[in-house]
Amino acid sequence: MTLVQNEVSVPVFEIDQPATYGKYLIHNRAEILVHLRALLKHHTLITVYLGDGEAFFLSTLLSLDEQAGQLVLDGSNHAASNDAALKATRITLTAPLERVKIQIRLNGLALASIDDKKALIAPLPASILRLQRREFFRVEMPHLTPLRCKLAVTNPAGGHSVVDYPLFDLSGGGLSLLGPIGDADLFSLGTLFHDCRLEIPGESVLSVNLRVCEVLKTETFNGEQQLRLGCEFVSLPGTRLAFIERYITRQEREHKLRSSGLN
Repeated sequence: MTLVQNEVSVPVFEIDQPATYGKYLIHNRAEILVHLRALLKHHTLITVYLGDGEAFFLSTLLSLDEQAGQLVLDGSNHAASNDAALKATRITLTAPLERVKIQIRLNGLALASIDDKKALIAPLPASILRLQRREFFRVEMPHLTPLRCKLAVTNPAGGHSVVDYPLFDLSGGGLSLLGPIGDADLFSLGTLFHDCRLEIPGESVLSVNLRVCEVLKTETFNGEQQLRLGCEFVSLPGTRLAFIERYITRQEREHKLRSSGLN
């Protein structure tokens, strides 16, 4: 397994690729507010990426001031992250909303104190990206026996080590991996991993290239933080895609049987 850092110079955020994702952009203020209110209502965890995604932290939307045209984010618990956020000229928010990715671009943040807690204030965005791609059916992995994927990462010492993560979900376009929160610094947006080993039960071990599209810090039901990596397949041969689609179809069939009580 080999690792190549940012081998292909492409924008790492879909919101920066209007030629491909322009149809998912929302410019209507009323529609934008609907989605922001939903993020606020559900206390959705938001990943705040700074610059090109080289640094990020977890936040939530604290309030919306529609009259003043501002949104308020919960500040980071780390002063260094707040300082970096204030200096950043480009901030990208990413959050899941009813299984749809919401991506928001902010041009600057200001620091405030609300109820003795640090908060970050920004003007309401002029547009947001609501990325709902239906061309790939996505199936969640069984919790007891999830698929696993191995990839080589650059460790803090500068060498390479292999990590072995379970899959959270899988589609014909990519997959999500779950890992310990302590591994978050090993990944950055746009990183391309060659020859990752994806184990497909009943098929084989597939060699796949993965590009990191999302680095999220999520919380489990018991409050523990967890790392989730969203990755897309790069240059996936048709025969390997067929293996993956066959597995997804089998999983969906078994799920329907369990749900109907026939299995």
